[in-house]
Amino acid sequence: MNQPSPASPINHGGAIDAAARKYGIPAHRWLDLSTGINPVAYPVAEIATAHWQRLPLSSELDGLKHAACKYYGVPDTQYLVAAPGTQALIQTIPYWLPDHAELSGIHIMGPTYGEHARCWQRAGHDCELHETAADNRKARARDILATATPGTVVVIVNPNNPDGGILPPDDIAELAALAEQADSWLIVDEAFMDCQPGFSVCPMIYRLPRTLILRSFGKFFGLAGVRLGCLVTAPNLATDLSDRIGPWAIPGPTIEIATRAFSDTSWQTETRQRLAADGNRLDDLIAAKTSLTRSGTTDLFRYYDGTDCAQLADHLARHGILVRLFDHDITKVRFGFPGTTTDWQRIETALDQW
Repeated sequence: MNQPSPASPINHGGAIDAAARKYGIPAHRWLDLSTGINPVAYPVAEIATAHWQRLPLSSELDGLKHAACKYYGVPDTQYLVAAPGTQALIQTIPYWLPDHAELSGIHIMGPTYGEHARCWQRAGHDCELHETAADNRKARARDILATATPGTVVVIVNPNNPDGGILPPDDIAELAALAEQADSWLIVDEAFMDCQPGFSVCPMIYRLPRTLILRSFGKFFGLAGVRLGCLVTAPNLATDLSDRIGPWAIPGPTIEIATRAFSDTSWQTETRQRLAADGNRLDDLIAAKTSLTRSGTTDLFRYYDGTDCAQLADHLARHGILVRLFDHDITKVRFGFPGTTTDWQRIETALDQW
């Protein structure tokens, strides 16, 4: 258990500019495998000029919310808040939630996405990071909630980033019930849940009054630049946070793109199948070319273990391929998936020279 500094910069994936400066390779020549973003994006059709020229209509935002609720399994739009990215919600919640309850302490199940702890601390809250193995994460969260003082907040990322550890919905519901009994709060970050929708607790939200669920649009749909995230929570909280965010927070082009994508079930099914196959292909490649072993997984990234992770990452970087190392453990590395035949050939060639 430790308390990270809110002033410490976070080493995020996707840092192509920094890699370009370090290795002297222009940014446009890099193959970025350092994120968990689907490399084969949802195809963006032509967007009507009106969406660029006028403010988005309330009816259009309503349409987006209906499509999002159907996609996430949320029972009604009154439970859903749309925001310009999940990161915006992560930064807003630590300032907004205290308006609804006196908070006593923030507990982050880790190692995980560093912005959770950083944003809570920047808002002035006491925050503890509980670094546990994936198979011990539920037990640790349960112990905290079982003895929690009112106003305790537990944050769990499910599936976890970066190790891919995932708890089934009944386990999350059990933690949510403990939070309710303790007059506390459970925040569940489901940013990487799209490939395993059956594990989401979004359909249960009607019976989880002290739970907040974060969902990300950009990762699965491969459109991180669109900047759209959703919060699923109790209607009174959703209404208040929507009011706090204010009107026109979601641009018209984003609404148009996301409404189509949420509704395109054929593309979603095909994409889940492709990502599963690509993950297996990457596992086979890493096993054949390196001494790394798989330590964690989702169908958007792989998490590998090995004593030479840093050396391998440096070798790949010299070939213009960026993967993700972690400050919390130098024996771990995360790979996203190549998106094209050329990209697969690039990493295969680089690994052949390892």
